[in-house]
Amino acid sequence: MGVGRAVLAITLFLLFIPILIVILAATGILPSTPTQATNTVKVTNEPAGIDYWGPPTTALAGYYCVRNASIASTGWLVNNQGQQTNILECTPGQCTYQPNPTAYRPPGYMIQLNVMLSNGFYLQNMYGGSWQGSTIFLEEEVFTTNESPWQSLSLNTGPPAQPCGWLVISIKNGMAYFGYSSNGEDVDWYYTYPVGNALITNGSFTNLVIAGPGNAAGVNFTRLYAVLALWYWNGTTWVPAQTYVVGSNPGTLEFVTNAWVYNYNNTAVITWPKPVNESVPVPTPGFKP
Repeated sequence: MGVGRAVLAITLFLLFIPILIVILAATGILPSTPTQATNTVKVTNEPAGIDYWGPPTTALAGYYCVRNASIASTGWLVNNQGQQTNILECTPGQCTYQPNPTAYRPPGYMIQLNVMLSNGFYLQNMYGGSWQGSTIFLEEEVFTTNESPWQSLSLNTGPPAQPCGWLVISIKNGMAYFGYSSNGEDVDWYYTYPVGNALITNGSFTNLVIAGPGNAAGVNFTRLYAVLALWYWNGTTWVPAQTYVVGSNPGTLEFVTNAWVYNYNNTAVITWPKPVNESVPVPTPGFKP
């Protein structure tokens, strides 16, 4: 065989190897490599969800649906001296999660719609804040961030709620309205608070997250599948919001020990222990703020 023919034969053989591997993997003779989910972020000791990065607005609507949640424990972070602390005071690598049954409040986690207003008010509309027996209620809280530490100005229990629904915050005529919708069509505006002339701002403090059950606690999921999505009001209609995975300095102190967040458009699919990269249909809100 001449040199030219030998080179040609070797080249054809090398080109055939990848095709052969694919065929063998498809037939089960060789194991196929699991496909790693793309566009996912692993969250550790932080709230899991999405930040709002749309324009300043008068209203946000957050869809949530917790389809599967199994909890191993709830607890708090402790520093190297064994003292209880929180995610804002922890230096990475200097704090560890410590299970503590006294941290548990049904259902063991919270869904929070958190917004920072342009005049320094910080508002929270939360699923999982209060409970009675097996019934889970909403909870609102208002802070002023113009003092250090932030001061709580209002904390009230809202209506009973379901693992899937809508959390809404609207600013109108100097008042903040806290709402809940179970069907995406009707809203129970269950509480109002005077906030003056303000808009909802974008950034890391305005977000929709799943996190621990309150009081700066965390939740350790053994299994989780939840969907979150954000819309903003442009003055005439709801628009899918520009979102990013929640990063550092999220405002809220509650957290998850571990979760995968797959963020696309205005939606996040949050899972554990395996990541996903599947798009989930989410209904557009039919109510008005």
